[in-house]
Amino acid sequence: MSGPEVQCPLLHRQPDIDDPRGFVEALASAPLIELGQPWRPELESAFRPARVRCAWMPQALLVHADLRDDEIFSQSSGPNQRTWELGDVFEMFFQPGGETRYFELHVTPSNWRAQFFFSEAGAAMQPLEDGFFASRTKVNHATGRWEVLACIPATLFSRSGTLRAGTETGFSFCRYDATRGGGLPVLSSSSPHPVPKFHRPAEWGQLRFGQVETSKIGWQAAPI
Repeated sequence: MSGPEVQCPLLHRQPDIDDPRGFVEALASAPLIELGQPWRPELESAFRPARVRCAWMPQALLVHADLRDDEIFSQSSGPNQRTWELGDVFEMFFQPGGETRYFELHVTPSNWRAQFFFSEAGAAMQPLEDGFFASRTKVNHATGRWEVLACIPATLFSRSGTLRAGTETGFSFCRYDATRGGGLPVLSSSSPHPVPKFHRPAEWGQLRFGQVETSKIGWQAAPI
């Protein structure tokens, strides 16, 4: 089963990633992508919602993720660590249209990034230099919410270095929602994986760079 198809709208002005309010407002009308647990007959009791919106400029893809979390933490202390073993992490997977190669990008609540390249599914993971993409985070422990703002360069999706309307890329947004003291994290994804394994590009969605907005999509999402 393949994932959702999303029309990613074009922005006429690139928002400043260091202006969180302006960045979020710029993406507010973009299609809503929700994470769920399609490999389960029903959501885990500890599942918490996560919502993602994307928009694009010729130079970059912009992503805003809003994650609810009862206990926001990560033990990550540097770039390109095994973030999924160290606490909470938001993950982004992208596979340029028609190619076998793909990228895996992570952001932790403390804004440590991990960025990896795979020549194909099942290939060895190759770390990329930190700063390959830009990110910022907002954490609110009182409300149990953290947000990710990301700016991903067009070079990831296009060898020409410029995004154009009609370009497509495979995508999947995923999450490890961990708690202190051990125990398995709660996993969720925007893709309809029949098993909780994220490196399955055939099941990812398709993100199309255009100007038309689509309606809300998602998998078994609980209301925020």
